[in-house]
Amino acid sequence: MSNQRKPILPLLLEKKPVELVKPAKHTSCDETLSLSTLDNDLFNEVMYATIYVFKANQKNLNDPVSLLRKALSELLVHYYPLSGKLMRSESSGKLQLVYLGEGVPFEVATSTLDLSSLNYIENLDDQVALRLVPDIEIDYESNVSYHPLALQVTKFACGGFTIGTALTHAVCDGYGVAQIIHALTELAAGKTEPSVKPVWLRERLVGKIDNKPGKVPGSHIDGLLATSPYLPTTDVVTEIINIPAGDIKRLKDSLMRECEYLKESFTTYEVLSSYVWKLRSRALKLNPDGITVLGVAVGIRHVLDPPLPKGYYGNAYIDVYVELTVKELEESSIFNIASRVKKAKKTAYEKGYIEEELTNTERLMRDDVMFEGISDGLFFLTDWRNIGWFGSMDFGWNEPVNLRPLTQRESTVHVGMVLKPSKLDPSMEGGVKVIMKLPRDAMVEFKREMAAMDKLYFGDTN
Repeated sequence: MSNQRKPILPLLLEKKPVELVKPAKHTSCDETLSLSTLDNDLFNEVMYATIYVFKANQKNLNDPVSLLRKALSELLVHYYPLSGKLMRSESSGKLQLVYLGEGVPFEVATSTLDLSSLNYIENLDDQVALRLVPDIEIDYESNVSYHPLALQVTKFACGGFTIGTALTHAVCDGYGVAQIIHALTELAAGKTEPSVKPVWLRERLVGKIDNKPGKVPGSHIDGLLATSPYLPTTDVVTEIINIPAGDIKRLKDSLMRECEYLKESFTTYEVLSSYVWKLRSRALKLNPDGITVLGVAVGIRHVLDPPLPKGYYGNAYIDVYVELTVKELEESSIFNIASRVKKAKKTAYEKGYIEEELTNTERLMRDDVMFEGISDGLFFLTDWRNIGWFGSMDFGWNEPVNLRPLTQRESTVHVGMVLKPSKLDPSMEGGVKVIMKLPRDAMVEFKREMAAMDKLYFGDTN
């Protein structure tokens, strides 16, 4: 396993004024669209940024900015809600998308640097990388409307470029983001319409409301959650950890030897989440008698009856949790932890669990309550590998060689991400990269613990 350092490099950009790109054809006007219960989850009102990195193609003389501007205009004919604005209903307090045909903010920037000097954004500091995406700072406390989508294309001296997107989680999940960006690049490649037609249907995931009080997630262990001497802090750093396919196989094989008589098998996510959760707990020096929680987002598109249509791009996942005291986590084997993760994931496929989650989310919105206790011991590890981030994005510059997700929320210290590796290193084929945010001192501990675990499982003597 290897860690990527992110030096703060100079990245001066010359930006043109922001323009609003409108749908290429007339679409419905003065329409207000309701969002689903999952869309309205308080934790989903956050803008996520993603940078797609494209190498230069000397054989292609087209201007990517012109192609993408035109493609965006065509995209908004099919995805017209994205050219509206999000705001809260005065009566219900819920988010709604008001369509007035205003358009999507589109920004163009240029840099005198070559992408290779930035290692194709792979190890760029987060705050510097944010210059490659539209401004995503929003005052969520006010009821000022805001655009759900914004794009920035940044051209580099080498001929390569990046597409930076800012998309609100309240309108789409990771699967939906992938669907939208693929549609954009399909249209930029010359197609007349997206291969996957968008479907709204947010009413499919609206919970039934009752008179019961909302159950705040984590409230049953409020005051019992583990604490870290490193938190809270604003001194947070990011590390990208590359895990080759061979290391993943050896870790899985070691678990298979433990459970040979059970004939149990584990997914890469189940193994890595157990591994990373344990090391994060150690790195943060969580108190042993405190409770630590692993949150897992499980997609439910295929388990609903009937399943959601392929073009549905709203939020369609349910969170499940694994709770252990820090001491239990430390004393448990990776096999035991992975077994708990597998069991928790299965609960998300139960009809009763999904219905209760939807109903309880409605209760929490009605009561305007959420967990506000100490959250040092909470950790969400999200898996972005299988939602179509790569593939079908070639519109004249081949597939993107790298992808970099970003967010500005302080809560990201509690979130890790598992992604496919960049295409810059052929030796990482079949491997993964894990993006972690931790307090600076805790990150030093995390890397030390990872090196020790490497020796235990992989015989790494470096």
